Amino acid sequence: MKLQRRDFIKGLVAVPVLGYFAIGAKGNILKQVDKKTIDYYKRLKIDRLEAPLEKLTPPTGTKGKRIRIGLVGCGWRGQALLQKFGYFHTDVIEQHTKNGKPSTWLLNQMAQEDLNVEVTGICDVFDVHTQRGVDISRHNIYPGNKHEPKTAEVFQSYRDMVKSDNIDAIMIATPDHTHAPMAIAAAAAGKHVYLEKPMAQSIEAAIALRDTIKQSNVVFQVGHQNRQQMSYKVGRELFQKGLLGDVTQVETFTNRNTVDGAWIRDDVRDHKLGNESNINWKEFLHDAPWVEFDRKRFFSWQRYSEYGTSVTGNDFAHWFDCVNQVLDLGIPESVMALGGQYYYKTHGDMPDVLNAIFSYPERKLSMTYDATLKNGNFRQSRILGSEATLDLDSAIRMYKDRYSEKFGDVKLTGEEPLYYYDPNTDIDAISTATSRTYFKGGYGPTFIDGKILDVTFLHVKEWIDAIRGEGKPSCDIDKGFEESVTFNLANLAYVHKKPVRWDRVNEKAIIG
Repeated sequence: MKLQRRDFIKGLVAVPVLGYFAIGAKGNILKQVDKKTIDYYKRLKIDRLEAPLEKLTPPTGTKGKRIRIGLVGCGWRGQALLQKFGYFHTDVIEQHTKNGKPSTWLLNQMAQEDLNVEVTGICDVFDVHTQRGVDISRHNIYPGNKHEPKTAEVFQSYRDMVKSDNIDAIMIATPDHTHAPMAIAAAAAGKHVYLEKPMAQSIEAAIALRDTIKQSNVVFQVGHQNRQQMSYKVGRELFQKGLLGDVTQVETFTNRNTVDGAWIRDDVRDHKLGNESNINWKEFLHDAPWVEFDRKRFFSWQRYSEYGTSVTGNDFAHWFDCVNQVLDLGIPESVMALGGQYYYKTHGDMPDVLNAIFSYPERKLSMTYDATLKNGNFRQSRILGSEATLDLDSAIRMYKDRYSEKFGDVKLTGEEPLYYYDPNTDIDAISTATSRTYFKGGYGPTFIDGKILDVTFLHVKEWIDAIRGEGKPSCDIDKGFEESVTFNLANLAYVHKKPVRWDRVNEKAIIG
């Protein structure tokens, strides 16, 4: 695969979205182009790969009906979702404006496709977040926006929002224990649903949500934005062409080594402003057991099994969905898991160290998940085949197996990969270790149709286009169901310290 330098540079003209990846350094991009001079297709003995030739779907936003969005949960993730529609808080706009001129980052946001969406409803149990959502709804940065943004209506509960005739679709970015109940209520009311991962806190909730969605006519998308990352699409094609040989092992990882990375967040950002007077504690608890108000539980809810889904739902769910889209693994036959809470004992009951094994005897393979919250060494997901090993994140590195028959005649030097694919610019300009890990993990931009695009924008656009009758969601209810059952099986195995088997016929977990 010889990438022509001039073709790549031509593709950079009118790059619409660099998001927070906007480095503004063409030299970094050119260095990446210079690396891609090996004829990889000749090495792989194929004519070409179709995935990197993918085209963007034509814009439909300004032509289709204006879609009215209600957001439930206006924390950092909810606010990030609204940005994909061009809605920004004033302090973000001011931060990226100097002497009346927008920064490169803000210009890139202004240049992304207008999906023709209006934010008509905000619902959050924390008043500070509610007010931020209201302010965001008033400020759309698209220069060509023909609609004057209106102030979104505030809903005290999602139960009221789903009844509103002024809302067509609902985005849910709330604690995990409320995901399925809120999505079920929205779908039952005929509202389209964009649900942040993980889809459900339990297998029973996942079944109930799946059945509701199947019986409705709504468009449903789980927020696994890595479905849009080109590296995983390329990995899928490499596997389907048989270039990995017999896949026998899949390895996934979580490595974090900060308090924030361990989801302890009650004293970060605007969370310090939270108190009993501006938080609707009863609404936050939802159907969870009653306890007295506790800031730790509210702002660090991920660490509590009453509200979160452990390290598996927080992080493994991402990596499972990534390898699932490459290999179509589906739900494992059985799972084993061991670990413990050894370090962060002041918040909840989430383990800090966890090892899980997922068995797929019909596929003749197993998948492992290793998690530690006391080491920050980034590790790619890895797929091991009889002919080659595939390391996956925002890039692809494919290494020839020393006993490969298919590639036995390919001469490589040292640790040289058999195939390398990295569509993104250098990430050296990303300052923090957390940010570097985020982008390495594939959450940032991807390269499609000659343009560098934010994957969350593409994922939201796919949902909006599907609502207008164009295409289908790539992370639909079936994919979300596979994700939810798989990580919940691991949680059950960890809690009970016994193997857990999936009864596919009766759709229930068998412990021991």
